[in-house]
Amino acid sequence: MTDYKPTERTRIRRRPERGSYDRDLVYRIIDEALLCHVAFVLDGEPHVLPTTVTRIANDIYIHGSNKNGLLTALAQGATASIAITHTDGVVVGRSGFGCSLEYRSVVAFGTATLVPPEDKERIMNEVLQDIIPGFGGRRLKPSELATTQILKFPLDEVSAKVRNHGNSDVQGDYELDLWAGVIPLSIVAGEPVSDQKLKTGIPVPEYAQTYHR
Repeated sequence: MTDYKPTERTRIRRRPERGSYDRDLVYRIIDEALLCHVAFVLDGEPHVLPTTVTRIANDIYIHGSNKNGLLTALAQGATASIAITHTDGVVVGRSGFGCSLEYRSVVAFGTATLVPPEDKERIMNEVLQDIIPGFGGRRLKPSELATTQILKFPLDEVSAKVRNHGNSDVQGDYELDLWAGVIPLSIVAGEPVSDQKLKTGIPVPEYAQTYHR
């Protein structure tokens, strides 16, 4: 599998040593994510749309209501920048200048196309299994699919950026009697909370009990 080729929009200029165009790394960062932020300009005004994200092959998909004006603008060809970030730790330095974050991020540029009606159910089922692996709910109704628009963005212009090297203090600060280190962060699923209207006797399914990202 080949790496992405950097473009003028994806080339990492600030701290280029943290940048990567490795396709496998990009896929791993996207696949772990539940949320992305889609930025674009509409009628001269900037917009940012937070939404769920799923990768299938070399495309990413977002979805929402047919009445969502921002999604409609993207479907009509507005160029978008899509960002995904995982915050993996808080870096505590010996001074404020030495404090930072450990992170993994992906930024992609592209133009969306609408998923045709005949593909909606298949794509939505893949989205559901990506967000909730093992999900076993009822089949989506045609009326539900009809009110949903799904946008596909090809992963063509993409870069990743990662900071994972711990502390980087000013040289003289290493002699100070101050603690420094990294406070790891992660998404941890809690105990599932059953719906109050759940029928008596329905157990919590294994996919909910063992959920993780």
